[in-house]
Amino acid sequence: MRFRKTVLGIYQALLVIVLTILVIIVIFDIFTSRGHARYHWNNIFLVSLFILPTIIFCSCNSVKMLVPKPNLFKRWKSLTQISIVFATLCTVLFGYLLIFETFSGSCQTSVSRTSSLQTGRMAPDFSIRDQLGNAISLSKLRGKIVLLDFWGVWCGPCRQKLPHTQKIYDQFKNKGLTVIGIHSAFQTKGMAAFIAENNYTFPTGIDTGHIAKDYGVTGWPTYYLINRQGRLAWGPRHAPPSEKLIESLLKD
Repeated sequence: MRFRKTVLGIYQALLVIVLTILVIIVIFDIFTSRGHARYHWNNIFLVSLFILPTIIFCSCNSVKMLVPKPNLFKRWKSLTQISIVFATLCTVLFGYLLIFETFSGSCQTSVSRTSSLQTGRMAPDFSIRDQLGNAISLSKLRGKIVLLDFWGVWCGPCRQKLPHTQKIYDQFKNKGLTVIGIHSAFQTKGMAAFIAENNYTFPTGIDTGHIAKDYGVTGWPTYYLINRQGRLAWGPRHAPPSEKLIESLLKD
């Protein structure tokens, strides 16, 4: 019995440490400029319903299990059962994210740090046809600021951020900015219907098989900004650029 209590206490203590570090990282990221479009408050609220109670109950129960004297929570008879429920829910949640998101074709969330693309380098040229059949060639867009949005209809974070891309397009399309959506060559079925259903009007084409590779894209969504000279000005990033950044490039 004592052994099981010790194991449970250690596991819950480790879980509290991991969750606390995660909360600190997210809070820090939210209050930095690079994280402004990465999180969605409804998702944060739902996750908090699991994480915050887990931290509270598991931290108290780990003290109860590992520090029997003086036992601060001895009279809290249901503490162990409650903490086990929340610990189990969080474990299942993280297991789901680790296994399902990694192996079921959902989007990755990393951009290659070893990409040969550097700010100031000429952006690799490409040609695609958008959802209306219009031909788009990057080399013919010199003189404009170009935002590239690499996304996929199968990617949850991509779908969540597309409204922001549309907002950028609506705000700056008549001021010298061109937005090009590049759908992943993976699982393209349903792309046209998804675009029409959500009234996304910025040009979007399907990757011809080499564009994402040429840009060193290993995760979706990924964003790049290209200046008027056709050189990479910003990226790769997972969150869309800020309006201030776009305005500064348009002024150059």
